[in-house]
Amino acid sequence: MKLIAVDMDGTFLNDNNEYDEVRFKHIYDKMRLDNIRFVVASSNHPSYLKKFFAEYSDIIYIGANGASLEFDDDKRYKLIAQRDVCTVITRLIDANYEFVVSTKNNAFIHQTISEDYRMMIEPYYPDINVFTVSDDIQESVLKITVTGAAGEVSNIIELLPESLDCVYSGAHCIDITAFADKADMLEIVMEQLSVSRNDLVVFGDGENDIEMFKLSSHSYAMINAPRQVKSIASAIAPSNNESGVLSVLEQNIKQI
Repeated sequence: MKLIAVDMDGTFLNDNNEYDEVRFKHIYDKMRLDNIRFVVASSNHPSYLKKFFAEYSDIIYIGANGASLEFDDDKRYKLIAQRDVCTVITRLIDANYEFVVSTKNNAFIHQTISEDYRMMIEPYYPDINVFTVSDDIQESVLKITVTGAAGEVSNIIELLPESLDCVYSGAHCIDITAFADKADMLEIVMEQLSVSRNDLVVFGDGENDIEMFKLSSHSYAMINAPRQVKSIASAIAPSNNESGVLSVLEQNIKQI
């Protein structure tokens, strides 16, 4: 084991958006001694992810569902073209969807978005700005997140140009990206660190974790994951509310 990649919501974090910090620190100190790197791979914005690991300087962050990678001094992005941003925003507004546009450093919501929606998403973004027309967004866009159930994905796809795709990332969030995937960024990390699929351990609970599972010989779906996700993984971990990731890591690290 040389590399560990974890999803956050429904996987590493419990349903209160917390984890056992004392237990994790003990595990992480052992990982450092064994030169094992830790990757946080989430659909959330990188700035939000970093709040959970403020005391750890060498964690690798894959954010925005694979549109962002922060790996030591290396930062990489898979951005949505400006023309596509304009097209999608116009179509989402016309279809009366609520959505948030994520850039490298900020987030943008349309002026018609309700205050309740703004309050709901505020904890997850560094700074929320209100825009009137798409041209108001002069920053590079990582992803556009639409509020909707998993069954809405097919409807959203109908609104997208061919250069974009979308995936359901849980919690009534549908992420639109330029075909970004957490697995693509994880593969870059594997290449940089010379990590084989047998040296990679992956944890996840959602459809957007499946491609990461395919990179590893040791993939764990949380027991709380949907059936189709569990069917892809090589093993099942205890629930996110039972610190399932930490339990599995403790067992694996004992064997090193």
